[in-house]
Amino acid sequence: MTVMSVSDVYSQASTPKTQENSVMGKDDFLTLLVAQLQHQDPLNPAESTEFTAQLAQFSSLEQLQNIESTLSGFEVYQSTLNNIQSSGFIGKTVTATGSMFGVNGGNPDPIRFDLVNDADSVYIQIYDNFGGFVTDIQAGARQAGEQQMAWDGRDSNGTVVADGSYTFTVMAMNADGAIVSSNSYTTGVVTGVDYKTGATNLLINDREVPISSVIRIEETGNQSE
Repeated sequence: MTVMSVSDVYSQASTPKTQENSVMGKDDFLTLLVAQLQHQDPLNPAESTEFTAQLAQFSSLEQLQNIESTLSGFEVYQSTLNNIQSSGFIGKTVTATGSMFGVNGGNPDPIRFDLVNDADSVYIQIYDNFGGFVTDIQAGARQAGEQQMAWDGRDSNGTVVADGSYTFTVMAMNADGAIVSSNSYTTGVVTGVDYKTGATNLLINDREVPISSVIRIEETGNQSE
C-alpha cells in the first residue's frame, strides 16, 4: 500500500479549495503525521531530516492559524473601539462630502461647496428628498476655494418649503464657457450614530452620513459663516 507523505498532503492542502470543509487544519496535519509514523516500513524508516521538516511544517501551520485568530480578535476589538469613539461626534457640527442639507423650523442649512478654479457664473439647483426640482439660485462669479450659500427656503413659486432633507447640484463655468469642477459638502449637528448596516453612520437631521466621509469636526456654534 502506498502511503502519501505528510509533506505531499501539506502541499496539496496549500492549494485553495472551493469548499470550506476541504481545508486541512492543524489537527488533521498531526493525525496524518502520526499515521505516517505508524505505517512506515520498519526496514526503511523515514529520514530524520524529513521528519524534522514535517514537524517544522506543522509548527508553521499552527502559528499561522494562531496569527489568524489573533487578527480576527483584533478586528472585533478595533470595530468596537471605533463604535465607542464615534459616539463622541454627538452634539458636534461636522462637514462631510455629500450634497444633502436640511430645512428645520423653516431655516435651511447653509449650502457648502468648493470650486477648483475661479468661475464667472455659478448656478445651484435644489431638489427635494424625492428628486423633484424645487428651485435654483444664481450665485454669480466666485473665486476658487470653499463657498457658502444661503437659501431663503422658498421654491421657484415663492412658497415656503416643508422641513426635511434636500439635495443640491452646482454648475459652474468660467469666462470661456468651460465647466469648472466643484465638490459638494453637507454640514450639520450630529444627533446620533447608527451601526445597523455594519458601517458607522452619523445621523444629521435624520440623514445618514458615513463617518468615512467626514472632513471637518467643530464645536457646535463655531463653524465658519
